[in-house]
Amino acid sequence: MRPSFSSLVTAAIAVAGTTLALPASDSTLTAVQRAADADIPAGFLSATFLGDVPHVFLHYSRADAPVTFSAVSGSKGELVPTLGTGGARDPYIFHNQVNGKYYILATDLDIGKTNWGDAQSHGSRSIHVWESDDGINWSAERLVELMDTTAGYVWAPSATWDPAANAYAVFWASQTYESSDPDHTGPATGPFVYYSYTTDLVNFSSPQRWESINFGNKVIDQEVADLGNGNMVRWYSDVTGGTGVVMDKTSEGLFGTWERIGKPVDVVWEGPAIQRDILNPAKFYLWEDNYGGPGYSCFQTEDLYTIPYPACDPALTPTGMRHGAVVQIPATTLSGLESA
Repeated sequence: MRPSFSSLVTAAIAVAGTTLALPASDSTLTAVQRAADADIPAGFLSATFLGDVPHVFLHYSRADAPVTFSAVSGSKGELVPTLGTGGARDPYIFHNQVNGKYYILATDLDIGKTNWGDAQSHGSRSIHVWESDDGINWSAERLVELMDTTAGYVWAPSATWDPAANAYAVFWASQTYESSDPDHTGPATGPFVYYSYTTDLVNFSSPQRWESINFGNKVIDQEVADLGNGNMVRWYSDVTGGTGVVMDKTSEGLFGTWERIGKPVDVVWEGPAIQRDILNPAKFYLWEDNYGGPGYSCFQTEDLYTIPYPACDPALTPTGMRHGAVVQIPATTLSGLESA
Protein backbone atom coordinates (compact mmCIF):
# COMPACT_ATOMS: atom_id res chain seq x y z
CA MET A 1 0.00 0.00 0.00
CA ARG A 2 1.29 3.47 -0.86
CA PRO A 3 1.88 5.93 1.97
CA SER A 4 -0.53 8.85 2.07
CA PHE A 5 0.25 12.10 0.32
CA SER A 6 0.57 13.93 3.64
CA SER A 7 3.01 11.37 5.00
CA LEU A 8 5.29 11.95 2.01
CA VAL A 9 5.25 15.68 2.65
CA THR A 10 5.88 15.10 6.35
CA ALA A 11 8.93 13.01 5.48
CA ALA A 12 10.22 15.69 3.13
CA ILE A 13 9.80 18.29 5.87
CA ALA A 14 11.75 16.10 8.27
CA VAL A 15 14.58 15.83 5.75
CA ALA A 16 14.59 19.61 5.44
CA GLY A 17 15.16 19.84 9.18
CA THR A 18 11.91 21.52 10.20
CA THR A 19 9.49 20.47 12.92
CA LEU A 20 6.21 21.23 11.14
CA ALA A 21 3.79 18.30 11.53
CA LEU A 22 0.89 17.48 9.23
CA PRO A 23 -2.46 15.99 10.24
CA ALA A 24 -3.25 12.45 9.23
CA SER A 25 -6.00 13.51 6.82
CA ASP A 26 -5.19 15.35 3.60
CA SER A 27 -8.53 17.15 3.84
CA THR A 28 -7.58 18.90 7.11
CA LEU A 29 -4.44 20.64 5.88
CA THR A 30 -4.38 24.21 7.12
CA ALA A 31 -3.67 27.22 4.94
CA VAL A 32 -0.25 27.63 6.55
CA GLN A 33 0.63 24.01 5.87
CA ARG A 34 -0.57 24.25 2.28
CA ALA A 35 1.65 27.27 1.80
CA ALA A 36 4.59 25.31 3.19
CA ASP A 37 3.77 22.37 0.91
CA ALA A 38 4.09 24.58 -2.16
CA ASP A 39 7.87 24.71 -1.73
CA ILE A 40 8.51 21.21 -0.37
CA PRO A 41 9.68 18.68 -2.97
CA ALA A 42 7.25 15.76 -3.14
CA GLY A 43 8.24 14.12 -6.42
CA PHE A 44 9.97 14.45 -9.76
CA LEU A 45 9.15 15.50 -13.31
CA SER A 46 11.27 14.21 -16.18
CA ALA A 47 11.46 15.44 -19.76
CA THR A 48 12.87 13.02 -22.34
CA PHE A 49 12.34 12.06 -25.97
CA LEU A 50 11.89 8.83 -27.91
CA GLY A 51 14.35 7.79 -30.60
CA ASP A 52 11.77 7.64 -33.38
CA VAL A 53 9.49 10.42 -32.09
CA PRO A 54 11.27 13.79 -31.73
CA HIS A 55 8.81 15.24 -29.22
CA VAL A 56 9.20 16.00 -25.51
CA PHE A 57 7.59 13.36 -23.27
CA LEU A 58 6.86 14.09 -19.61
CA HIS A 59 6.83 11.54 -16.77
CA TYR A 60 6.45 11.95 -13.01
CA SER A 61 7.41 9.96 -9.93
CA ARG A 62 6.81 10.23 -6.20
CA ALA A 63 9.43 10.85 -3.54
CA ASP A 64 8.97 7.34 -2.14
CA ALA A 65 9.53 5.71 -5.57
CA PRO A 66 11.92 8.13 -7.26
CA VAL A 67 12.95 6.04 -10.29
CA THR A 68 9.50 4.55 -10.98
CA PHE A 69 7.97 7.02 -13.41
CA SER A 70 4.50 7.27 -14.91
CA ALA A 71 3.60 9.06 -18.13
CA VAL A 72 1.67 12.31 -17.77
CA SER A 73 -1.69 11.62 -19.39
CA GLY A 74 -3.00 13.06 -22.62
CA SER A 75 -1.81 16.21 -24.34
CA LYS A 76 -0.17 17.49 -21.14
CA GLY A 77 2.35 14.66 -21.37
CA GLU A 78 3.67 15.32 -24.88
CA LEU A 79 5.02 18.61 -26.20
CA VAL A 80 4.96 18.66 -30.00
CA PRO A 81 7.26 21.25 -31.60
CA THR A 82 5.88 23.28 -34.48
CA LEU A 83 8.80 25.62 -35.19
CA GLY A 84 12.23 25.13 -36.72
CA THR A 85 12.78 21.58 -37.92
CA GLY A 86 9.61 20.43 -36.19
CA GLY A 87 11.62 18.05 -34.02
CA ALA A 88 12.86 18.24 -30.42
CA ARG A 89 15.53 16.10 -28.76
CA ASP A 90 17.64 16.19 -25.60
CA PRO A 91 15.14 18.21 -23.51
CA TYR A 92 16.34 19.86 -20.31
CA ILE A 93 13.80 20.81 -17.63
CA PHE A 94 14.47 23.15 -14.70
CA HIS A 95 12.76 25.50 -12.26
CA ASN A 96 13.82 29.13 -12.67
CA GLN A 97 14.60 30.60 -9.25
CA VAL A 98 14.32 34.16 -10.62
CA ASN A 99 10.70 34.10 -11.84
CA GLY A 100 9.40 30.81 -10.41
CA LYS A 101 8.59 29.32 -13.82
CA TYR A 102 9.50 25.92 -15.19
CA TYR A 103 11.37 25.78 -18.48
CA ILE A 104 12.13 23.08 -21.02
CA LEU A 105 15.00 23.65 -23.45
CA ALA A 106 15.52 21.24 -26.35
CA THR A 107 17.64 20.61 -29.42
CA ASP A 108 15.91 21.64 -32.65
CA LEU A 109 16.39 18.48 -34.72
CA ASP A 110 14.22 15.94 -36.54
CA ILE A 111 16.76 13.43 -37.79
CA GLY A 112 14.05 11.75 -39.88
CA LYS A 113 14.10 14.77 -42.19
CA THR A 114 17.87 14.84 -42.70
CA ASN A 115 21.00 12.76 -42.06
CA TRP A 116 23.70 12.98 -39.41
CA GLY A 117 26.23 14.54 -41.77
CA ASP A 118 23.97 17.43 -42.72
CA ALA A 119 22.67 17.73 -39.15
CA GLN A 120 26.23 18.41 -37.99
CA SER A 121 27.29 20.79 -40.76
CA HIS A 122 24.00 22.55 -41.56
CA GLY A 123 21.86 21.93 -38.50
CA SER A 124 19.73 24.33 -36.52
CA ARG A 125 21.53 26.99 -34.50
CA SER A 126 18.47 27.49 -32.30
CA ILE A 127 16.82 25.74 -29.37
CA HIS A 128 13.17 25.19 -28.51
CA VAL A 129 11.99 26.86 -25.28
CA TRP A 130 8.74 26.00 -23.47
CA GLU A 131 7.65 27.58 -20.19
CA SER A 132 5.08 26.83 -17.51
CA ASP A 133 3.86 28.55 -14.35
CA ASP A 134 2.97 25.27 -12.64
CA GLY A 135 4.89 22.43 -14.34
CA ILE A 136 1.60 21.09 -15.69
CA ASN A 137 0.36 23.47 -18.38
CA TRP A 138 2.95 24.46 -20.96
CA SER A 139 3.13 27.34 -23.41
CA ALA A 140 3.66 27.01 -27.13
CA GLU A 141 7.37 26.83 -27.81
CA ARG A 142 9.56 29.58 -29.17
CA LEU A 143 12.88 29.34 -30.98
CA VAL A 144 15.97 31.07 -29.63
CA GLU A 145 19.05 31.34 -31.85
CA LEU A 146 22.24 30.88 -29.82
CA MET A 147 25.10 30.71 -32.34
CA ASP A 148 26.08 32.62 -35.47
CA THR A 149 26.46 31.16 -38.96
CA THR A 150 29.89 29.67 -38.26
CA ALA A 151 28.21 26.95 -36.16
CA GLY A 152 27.08 23.67 -37.66
CA TYR A 153 24.54 22.98 -34.93
CA VAL A 154 23.41 23.67 -31.37
CA TRP A 155 22.77 20.47 -29.38
CA ALA A 156 21.73 19.39 -25.91
CA PRO A 157 21.05 22.65 -24.03
CA SER A 158 21.08 22.79 -20.23
CA ALA A 159 20.98 25.53 -17.60
CA THR A 160 22.81 26.08 -14.30
CA TRP A 161 22.45 29.00 -11.91
CA ASP A 162 25.67 31.00 -11.52
CA PRO A 163 25.52 33.09 -8.32
CA ALA A 164 28.61 35.01 -9.39
CA ALA A 165 26.69 36.39 -12.37
CA ASN A 166 23.24 36.35 -10.74
CA ALA A 167 21.97 34.64 -13.88
CA TYR A 168 21.58 31.26 -15.54
CA ALA A 169 24.38 29.95 -17.69
CA VAL A 170 22.73 28.10 -20.56
CA PHE A 171 25.14 25.52 -22.00
CA TRP A 172 25.08 23.62 -25.29
CA ALA A 173 27.46 21.87 -27.70
CA SER A 174 28.46 23.16 -31.14
CA GLN A 175 31.05 22.49 -33.78
CA THR A 176 32.17 25.51 -35.77
CA TYR A 177 33.70 26.36 -39.13
CA GLU A 178 35.96 29.16 -40.31
CA SER A 179 34.13 32.35 -41.28
CA SER A 180 35.78 31.96 -44.70
CA ASP A 181 33.90 28.65 -45.13
CA PRO A 182 30.22 29.70 -45.27
CA ASP A 183 29.17 26.43 -46.91
CA HIS A 184 30.78 24.40 -44.11
CA THR A 185 32.65 22.12 -46.48
CA GLY A 186 36.02 22.33 -44.74
CA PRO A 187 37.18 20.88 -41.42
CA ALA A 188 35.16 21.68 -38.31
CA THR A 189 36.42 22.60 -34.85
CA GLY A 190 34.86 20.77 -31.93
CA PRO A 191 32.33 19.90 -30.77
CA PHE A 192 32.91 21.97 -27.66
CA VAL A 193 30.57 23.31 -24.99
CA TYR A 194 29.47 26.94 -25.14
CA TYR A 195 27.38 29.06 -22.80
CA SER A 196 25.36 32.24 -22.65
CA TYR A 197 23.87 34.08 -19.67
CA THR A 198 20.15 34.77 -19.23
CA THR A 199 17.58 35.35 -16.50
CA ASP A 200 14.40 35.25 -18.57
CA LEU A 201 15.24 32.74 -21.35
CA VAL A 202 14.45 35.50 -23.85
CA ASN A 203 17.52 37.71 -23.75
CA PHE A 204 20.92 36.00 -23.95
CA SER A 205 24.48 37.29 -23.75
CA SER A 206 26.99 36.61 -26.53
CA PRO A 207 28.10 32.96 -26.52
CA GLN A 208 31.41 31.98 -24.98
CA ARG A 209 33.27 28.68 -25.00
CA TRP A 210 33.44 26.82 -21.67
CA GLU A 211 37.18 26.41 -21.81
CA SER A 212 37.63 24.19 -18.75
CA ILE A 213 35.45 21.31 -19.87
CA ASN A 214 37.18 19.77 -22.87
CA PHE A 215 40.58 18.73 -21.43
CA GLY A 216 41.73 18.71 -25.08
CA ASN A 217 38.89 16.43 -26.20
CA LYS A 218 35.60 16.81 -28.07
CA VAL A 219 32.65 16.99 -25.67
CA ILE A 220 28.84 17.27 -25.64
CA ASP A 221 25.91 16.62 -23.26
CA GLN A 222 26.97 18.57 -20.17
CA GLU A 223 25.12 18.10 -16.86
CA VAL A 224 25.96 19.93 -13.60
CA ALA A 225 25.04 19.24 -9.97
CA ASP A 226 25.38 22.24 -7.65
CA LEU A 227 26.21 20.97 -4.16
CA GLY A 228 26.44 24.42 -2.58
CA ASN A 229 29.23 26.78 -1.52
CA GLY A 230 30.93 26.56 -4.90
CA ASN A 231 31.10 22.76 -4.85
CA MET A 232 29.91 21.23 -8.12
CA VAL A 233 30.13 18.00 -10.06
CA ARG A 234 29.66 17.80 -13.81
CA TRP A 235 29.14 14.92 -16.20
CA TYR A 236 29.45 15.05 -19.97
CA SER A 237 29.99 12.87 -23.01
CA ASP A 238 33.56 12.71 -24.27
CA VAL A 239 33.12 11.78 -27.93
CA THR A 240 36.86 11.43 -28.58
CA GLY A 241 37.65 7.79 -29.27
CA GLY A 242 34.43 6.38 -27.83
CA THR A 243 35.15 7.37 -24.24
CA GLY A 244 31.56 7.88 -23.06
CA VAL A 245 30.44 9.83 -20.01
CA VAL A 246 33.13 11.27 -17.72
CA MET A 247 32.90 13.47 -14.63
CA ASP A 248 34.80 16.31 -12.94
CA LYS A 249 34.56 18.19 -9.64
CA THR A 250 35.29 21.70 -8.40
CA SER A 251 35.05 23.75 -5.22
CA GLU A 252 35.36 27.05 -7.11
CA GLY A 253 32.01 27.40 -8.90
CA LEU A 254 31.12 26.98 -12.56
CA PHE A 255 34.10 28.78 -13.98
CA GLY A 256 36.74 27.79 -11.46
CA THR A 257 39.33 25.03 -11.79
CA TRP A 258 37.90 21.55 -12.36
CA GLU A 259 39.52 18.21 -11.54
CA ARG A 260 38.85 14.98 -13.42
CA ILE A 261 37.27 12.15 -11.38
CA GLY A 262 36.86 9.57 -14.14
CA LYS A 263 34.11 7.45 -15.68
CA PRO A 264 31.17 6.94 -13.32
CA VAL A 265 29.99 3.87 -15.22
CA ASP A 266 32.05 1.53 -17.40
CA VAL A 267 29.90 1.89 -20.53
CA VAL A 268 30.12 4.06 -23.66
CA TRP A 269 26.77 5.83 -23.47
CA GLU A 270 25.77 9.50 -23.50
CA GLY A 271 23.21 12.06 -22.33
CA PRO A 272 23.93 12.06 -18.56
CA ALA A 273 21.16 13.35 -16.28
CA ILE A 274 21.38 13.65 -12.50
CA GLN A 275 18.51 13.16 -10.04
CA ARG A 276 18.88 13.93 -6.32
CA ASP A 277 16.81 11.89 -3.91
CA ILE A 278 14.29 13.83 -1.83
CA LEU A 279 14.00 11.60 1.24
CA ASN A 280 17.77 10.98 1.34
CA PRO A 281 19.52 14.05 -0.15
CA ALA A 282 22.89 12.29 0.08
CA LYS A 283 21.70 9.85 -2.59
CA PHE A 284 21.92 10.56 -6.32
CA TYR A 285 20.74 8.74 -9.42
CA LEU A 286 22.79 9.13 -12.60
CA TRP A 287 20.92 8.42 -15.81
CA GLU A 288 22.89 7.45 -18.92
CA ASP A 289 21.37 6.97 -22.37
CA ASN A 290 22.17 3.65 -24.06
CA TYR A 291 21.43 5.26 -27.41
CA GLY A 292 22.02 2.04 -29.37
CA GLY A 293 19.69 0.10 -27.08
CA PRO A 294 16.72 0.68 -24.79
CA GLY A 295 17.54 4.26 -23.79
CA TYR A 296 18.08 5.41 -20.22
CA SER A 297 19.38 3.22 -17.42
CA CYS A 298 20.20 4.61 -14.00
CA PHE A 299 22.97 4.16 -11.46
CA GLN A 300 22.93 5.19 -7.82
CA THR A 301 25.39 6.48 -5.25
CA GLU A 302 25.62 8.14 -1.85
CA ASP A 303 29.19 9.25 -2.61
CA LEU A 304 29.46 11.15 -5.88
CA TYR A 305 33.25 11.02 -5.82
CA THR A 306 33.61 7.23 -5.52
CA ILE A 307 33.24 5.43 -8.83
CA PRO A 308 31.97 3.31 -10.48
CA TYR A 309 28.32 3.62 -9.44
CA PRO A 310 26.19 0.47 -9.11
CA ALA A 311 22.97 0.04 -11.06
CA CYS A 312 19.76 1.39 -9.54
CA ASP A 313 17.68 -1.08 -7.57
CA PRO A 314 14.87 -1.00 -8.56
CA ALA A 315 15.69 -0.16 -12.15
CA LEU A 316 14.54 3.03 -13.83
CA THR A 317 11.13 2.68 -15.48
CA PRO A 318 9.61 2.98 -17.99
CA THR A 319 12.20 1.85 -20.53
CA GLY A 320 12.61 3.74 -23.78
CA MET A 321 13.19 7.20 -22.35
CA ARG A 322 16.04 8.96 -24.16
CA HIS A 323 18.38 11.89 -23.38
CA GLY A 324 16.63 14.39 -21.12
CA ALA A 325 16.56 15.69 -17.55
CA VAL A 326 14.63 15.50 -14.29
CA VAL A 327 13.60 18.13 -11.74
CA GLN A 328 12.13 18.01 -8.24
CA ILE A 329 8.53 19.23 -8.00
CA PRO A 330 6.31 20.30 -5.09
CA ALA A 331 3.17 18.58 -3.87
CA THR A 332 0.80 20.81 -5.84
CA THR A 333 2.51 20.00 -9.12
CA LEU A 334 2.73 16.29 -8.36
CA SER A 335 -0.97 16.15 -7.49
CA GLY A 336 -1.86 17.99 -10.69
CA LEU A 337 0.21 15.63 -12.82
CA GLU A 338 -1.29 12.56 -11.16
CA SER A 339 -4.79 13.79 -11.97
CA ALA A 340 -4.04 15.14 -15.46
